[in-house]
Amino acid sequence: MDRFDAMRTFVQVVDSRSYTRAAAQLNLHKATVSQHVQQLEDRLGVRLLARTTRAVAPTEEGLVYYRHARSILQQMEEAQAGLRKGASAPAGHLRVDVPVAMGRLLFAPEIRGFLERYPRITIELGCTDRTVDLVRAGVDCALRGGKLPDSGLSARRVGDLRFVLCAAPSYIDRCGLPDTAQAMMRHHQIGYVLASTGKLRPVTLSGGGRTVELDVPARLITTDSAVALSAALDGAGLIVLAEFVAGHYLSSGSLVRVLPAWQCPSLPLHLVTPGARRRPARVQAFMDWAHALLQRRLGPHLESGVPR
Repeated sequence: MDRFDAMRTFVQVVDSRSYTRAAAQLNLHKATVSQHVQQLEDRLGVRLLARTTRAVAPTEEGLVYYRHARSILQQMEEAQAGLRKGASAPAGHLRVDVPVAMGRLLFAPEIRGFLERYPRITIELGCTDRTVDLVRAGVDCALRGGKLPDSGLSARRVGDLRFVLCAAPSYIDRCGLPDTAQAMMRHHQIGYVLASTGKLRPVTLSGGGRTVELDVPARLITTDSAVALSAALDGAGLIVLAEFVAGHYLSSGSLVRVLPAWQCPSLPLHLVTPGARRRPARVQAFMDWAHALLQRRLGPHLESGVPR
């Protein structure tokens, strides 16, 4: 017998002052109601109800237990109602993890709109270029770039983000422009360590029906995309940048395309959550909002043919 079922039966008997009426209210046989009360009394070691010729009344101990039991059952009902309401109305704290450039250029300028739309949600927005273990870090949703490992994550594809090879005019003035892919080996890049492998990212270029992967020397190596961009703008070396990041600097002349006839490989983007279980309403609301934001802001910089 479930302890809460017995408690609920006892409270109903006291409220009804009758085993018969309590049985009707609970849709149980009268014998079952009597059995529940008897088992509860046996477990507690006290007599809870006294039967008179007219009605059933709680004993002194039964009255004390009744008050506590009724309070507990009310709290349970309120908690269940709150959970049901929370499942449909987005609310609560949300932990999100996105790459540094995405957080600075896309999410931070737009996040107020999400918070105004969902006033009962609070967000902890983490920005890092390292791969975070969502479960261990307690992250509800993350934006991931690259091929997803078979890790049990639930993913929603955003698209394939284009990249470009570029350099600052000050670097070009000192070192010149490479005119072929192989000439890149006489230059140096700002090295970026891939969070997924812990290794320096090679420069991969495609053009003329072939693809080359070049281990271009790096005198500066970093794991922070913001540091890499600042160094590139200062002329520290060649750099591969996401097209949406480079666009402003290319338009202003702060950066110049290098080997524009060659293409850098695109990077798959996914919004991911831990596991495939049903997402809380706050997580689903954020994923829908973030997906729409990324499609709107990154659309011109995504490979054609991606799902919208």
